Amino acid sequence: MSLSAPPSPRPRRDPFRWVVEHPGEVDGVIFGGAAVFLLLAGVVGGTIEFWWVFTVPMVALGAFGRTRPGLSALLIGILAVLHFLLGALHLGSESTAVLGDAMIFYALFCATAHGSVRTGRLALVAAAVGALLQAGGFASLYLSSDYRDSLETAITFVMSLGVGLVAVAGTWALGRYQHARADQVRLARERAEQAEREREQRAALAVADERARIAREMHDVVAHSLSVIIAQADGGRFIASQRPEKAAEVLETIGTTGRAALADMRSLLGVLRHEEETSFGPQPDLTTLPELLARVRATGLTVEADLTGDLADLPPALGLSMFRLVQEALTNVLKHAGPAAKARVAVHRTPGRLAIDVTDDGRGTDPDSDGHGHGLTGMRERVTLHGGTLAAGPLPAGGFRVSARIPLGATPTRPRAPRPAPGAALAPLPTPAAPTRQGPPT
Repeated sequence: MSLSAPPSPRPRRDPFRWVVEHPGEVDGVIFGGAAVFLLLAGVVGGTIEFWWVFTVPMVALGAFGRTRPGLSALLIGILAVLHFLLGALHLGSESTAVLGDAMIFYALFCATAHGSVRTGRLALVAAAVGALLQAGGFASLYLSSDYRDSLETAITFVMSLGVGLVAVAGTWALGRYQHARADQVRLARERAEQAEREREQRAALAVADERARIAREMHDVVAHSLSVIIAQADGGRFIASQRPEKAAEVLETIGTTGRAALADMRSLLGVLRHEEETSFGPQPDLTTLPELLARVRATGLTVEADLTGDLADLPPALGLSMFRLVQEALTNVLKHAGPAAKARVAVHRTPGRLAIDVTDDGRGTDPDSDGHGHGLTGMRERVTLHGGTLAAGPLPAGGFRVSARIPLGATPTRPRAPRPAPGAALAPLPTPAAPTRQGPPT
């Protein structure tokens, strides 16, 4: 009986969040419905009153308060001034205030909270002027009545103006508070998005670094192993015709080298797959240099070794990187030094420094090389990654030297431009126009 995956839970609906994220729809329903209700009330009443003509459109414009705060505040202000002037001239009403005047405060709030700073300031000034006009309108009505009195008219004007300005200031303060909260929410969202982008960038950089490391490992494994196999195959044809009994040794070397390369490649590919069942073999380090030198000697290249100091307690990453450096340097000797060349590997470990020198007495530069290989570049990256320096170049008397100096106990740094080791008696590096020992891409 097959088991099916449980159904995924339905997303929880949050009506309040929908209301916050859809201000246009919400305001359209509320203020649009209110305008329609007032319109129907006027039609059913059968009379078109002064307040109804201006209140209905002012309420309807509230639907655009949060989506178009500047335009909505401007139109509401125009209607308010228009009905005030008509009321002051007694054209249809003896009152300068209508029910729609309440929308002035909503328009001020929306312009301050959801509009630009300039829009909010203009709306504040316009609302203050409106409060002044409204206070003047109330005072003029009181003055035109039968019980007019100058002192009472002045008191009415001052009180009306004070109440209006307090209402305007309070509405503006609420709008500024809402604007500040919206800014805080926006900044928090932007910071969260920026943090997410930075995390993704760090992850991408980590992946790129890991890919570069694996690419260097693959280059070293494939280039060295294929160089050994090709050298053995080329010599095997001659040995098979002259000394057939030695052909078995050549084939054994080819098989051993191929199996070692296959094991290294399986280990690297296992890192890429991240499979739990993948078994990772021990990584090579400087203690396994004798095995590397034995494989190289099997190709016919004479290699001398001078290993001093304790090489077993080096950090694993440093040991692997320096093993690959020696491997790449010997591979270059096989490919570019020419026939009958001899190589020498010197590794000296002191308490504060690790010194590696790989020299040969070959041609020094390979005229057949196109200079587009990545061998020296990979070696330099490995050395600088551990805070060391690398110098490589042809020697004045012939041959080629690769020299690395790694300080022990130093904090690894990011790759930087290499500097020659102080006091190192090495020949200057070749100019870019000169052939290099990198060889063709491998």
